[in-house]
Amino acid sequence: MATYRGESIKEETLQLLRDQHHAAVEAQGNPASLLRLTQLQLAEADRKSQQSAMQIEVLTQALQDRQTLLDDVERQLRTLQHRDAIIELRFERVTEERDELLEQKEQLYSEVTALKDELERVRERADELETECASLETKLAALEGPEGIEEFTPGLMAIGMLEMVGFARISRRLDEAELVSLIERVRGLCNQVSAITGARFFHTRNSDVTFVTSTASTGAETALLLSESETTTALNDLRAEVRIGLCYGQVYATAGIILGPTVSLTERLSSIAPKDAVLADASLIEQLREESTLHILGEREGKYAAQVMWQRPVRGMGVVEPWLLVRAPDPQS
Repeated sequence: MATYRGESIKEETLQLLRDQHHAAVEAQGNPASLLRLTQLQLAEADRKSQQSAMQIEVLTQALQDRQTLLDDVERQLRTLQHRDAIIELRFERVTEERDELLEQKEQLYSEVTALKDELERVRERADELETECASLETKLAALEGPEGIEEFTPGLMAIGMLEMVGFARISRRLDEAELVSLIERVRGLCNQVSAITGARFFHTRNSDVTFVTSTASTGAETALLLSESETTTALNDLRAEVRIGLCYGQVYATAGIILGPTVSLTERLSSIAPKDAVLADASLIEQLREESTLHILGEREGKYAAQVMWQRPVRGMGVVEPWLLVRAPDPQS
């Protein structure tokens, strides 16, 4: 009707249609309807998260502009205050300019304070939306079906996580068949790598893949095979960055969930890893040395090489010093 009349569709009308559609899907009550409803909720939460990110960028720029103006006004004020002390003949004019600058300073202080408060509120909302997206992705994975985590045996092992950054954005661009095909390609890649290295994969969320191996060397081989695959290249073509974190340590399991500090650090490393690269912790590197598979210049040859990165604080984990893990150079080249 809006198109026929040459009018634009109001946001209130679109929201009413979304609410009615969600209510209709929820009323059906079957697993397929719940899965579709969760996908719609995830898309809506991601859209709101992107809006919050845009608000953060606008408010941050406005805050920087006001802070720059405030710094300039304070500089001029200091100059005038100095002139006020040494040029008595122009006292009246300097006083007038000073009063104007003081007024501007108070106004800019008020604007900066208001912008800081607004920026903090938007950031909190963005964090809430990110949490909501993660919750919906977990719920979606649960509706799609678990893959045997309850049979997991805890202990010392290598654990890796492949994170597909931008997956939610891609899922909005692809239709259902294309999205299912992409997920199947990722799972097919995991099955191929598992057949080579013996790694065990868990699809904890539709955008993340977790794997465990009994040794550090098989964990390193699994991570590098994932980063070098054609499927990873296809994801890059869709503007989805693949990042892999890899750690070694004690891993626990309860109620179908793998957990522990090693799991948390792996997740953090995957979020800061370079594109198509493997970022490992110091324990994994030390274990590779013990397994004599790490290439150390001037000491021994190995299958893998590592380069220490910069120290940096990681949320909830303190300051860590990750390592970039690659294949060792060919000694004949």
